[in-house]
Amino acid sequence: MDIYKLHTSQMQTNTYIVVNEGRAFVVDAGGSAEEIKRILDDCGAKLEAILLTHAHFDHIGGVAELLRLTDDDELNKVATFLHSDDLDKINSYKNMGFAVGAKVEPFTPVVLLKGGETLKVAGVSVKVLSTPGHTKGGVCYLAENKIFSGDTLFLTSYGRTDFYDGSFAEIKNSIVNKLFRLEGDYEILPGHGEATTLDFERANNPVTFS
Repeated sequence: MDIYKLHTSQMQTNTYIVVNEGRAFVVDAGGSAEEIKRILDDCGAKLEAILLTHAHFDHIGGVAELLRLTDDDELNKVATFLHSDDLDKINSYKNMGFAVGAKVEPFTPVVLLKGGETLKVAGVSVKVLSTPGHTKGGVCYLAENKIFSGDTLFLTSYGRTDFYDGSFAEIKNSIVNKLFRLEGDYEILPGHGEATTLDFERANNPVTFS
């Protein structure tokens, strides 16, 4: 499993392209669809899925275009995954695009998640962990020894909770009682900023002391 990272959207969102033996999935297609497609082509990989950690504009802004560029197989359509509690954000002010004058081209997720699912995408087993707080439908994706944490957990920080349907109590619970209680260590691949580890955040993240 090889992981490539791009910075997309005005917010420098971390978009991850995960390639596994010629098959691929993308986490948080915030923009730069042509660049994502170029990486897929360079790797000789077929995109099978787009996994969204939540539906703020800077994490979903490139989905529609990326689907146009890659979804050319009627028998094996690219599946887009999103938690059902964030569905209302895609085509409304709730995706926060208005704050920077960004518009999200509409798309329809193929699979609406609830949390707790184990997906098989591009030959990789991916566990879905519901982690509300930054948004009601925020999720983290666990794949091998990696956690794609979206805007839930960052290096010595955590996601803002002052947007529509955000909640500090919920994000603290998601981090302290869900992520931090996972057994073992994981590499944390967040939606913004640099990577970290779960052990480091258990010891240093300020949410623990809030």
